[in-house]
Amino acid sequence: MEIFICADFSGDGINMLEALGHTVRTGGWGFTNVILDEDAMIRDIGNADVLFVGYEPVTRRVLENTHLKMIFSIRGGPRANIDVDTCTEMGIPVFYTFGREALPVADFTIGLILALARKIVRADSELHRGVFTAPAVEFGSEKDVIWDMDPNGPWQSRKGMEMEGKVLGLIGFGTVGRQVARRAHGFDMDVLVYDPYQPAEAVAACGCRKVELDELLVSSDIISFHAKMNDSNKGMVSYDQFAKMKDGVFIVNTARAGLMDEGALRAALRSGKLGGLALDVFHTEPVKRDDEYFDYPNVILTPHIAGGGRDVIFLQSVMLVNDFMLYLAGGMPKAIVNPEVFKK
Repeated sequence: MEIFICADFSGDGINMLEALGHTVRTGGWGFTNVILDEDAMIRDIGNADVLFVGYEPVTRRVLENTHLKMIFSIRGGPRANIDVDTCTEMGIPVFYTFGREALPVADFTIGLILALARKIVRADSELHRGVFTAPAVEFGSEKDVIWDMDPNGPWQSRKGMEMEGKVLGLIGFGTVGRQVARRAHGFDMDVLVYDPYQPAEAVAACGCRKVELDELLVSSDIISFHAKMNDSNKGMVSYDQFAKMKDGVFIVNTARAGLMDEGALRAALRSGKLGGLALDVFHTEPVKRDDEYFDYPNVILTPHIAGGGRDVIFLQSVMLVNDFMLYLAGGMPKAIVNPEVFKK
């Protein structure tokens, strides 16, 4: 078969496809860092039977002007750039990756929690800006206690929160949420879970306790978001929900900004309700340079990079190639967006 790959794809994955006798062509964002538009997609897909795609638009126009038989997306949410309904109408199955970024996102989440709780980022920034440092012409103490022990010094004024015994509330308990829970247990934290799609037995099997959202909000010292956003949970945490949280609660969001109402989040930050806030996702991206978030020393901001682990490209490539091989052999991969295509 002829395959066109415009996703970021590993050489190992390409070698596997070619070893099976398939013709592979590459281009687009995965290989040039330039996202192809509709015209370029139609041109570059050409007569390909199979498309491996990342972020290029796979619209009705693209589908109607190519001859694709199947599509494989590196994304966990392929509907963002693929017209899945048209694919189903045309009999094209769309496969995707499941949990490809779970490990790096979980690691990143724990990193943000530690950075908030122990004020790591704040302390680093302050030293870089000259806070708590001595003039260059002076020498510091060589005694055992070598820093400023004044009430306004770093030891007294930048004390942080220990992890052991604290309650971590996870909103969403899919692949990422479970990995975060595993890491939190290493700190002897208690983990509460709100996820209406997960049975209590499955949550308990991971050493966590399933609760309703209100109990999680009231009980948690740290709340971390790991749910996919849909029409039913968009803005699920708004003014009433923030009011139920503990004073000084830490909020971490590496999932989707829309899970929290933006106005309510900003109001909670301004009021001092939040002890700390860490965001890797924003309601508008990129975040504006003059955003008020930058004015708060207890806020950590990162540019949507939680899933950017070095091993992700290899993992997603192998996952999709294995599913491709399974499908050609007559099997059915689990990660398919439109299984109804086979009922037609």
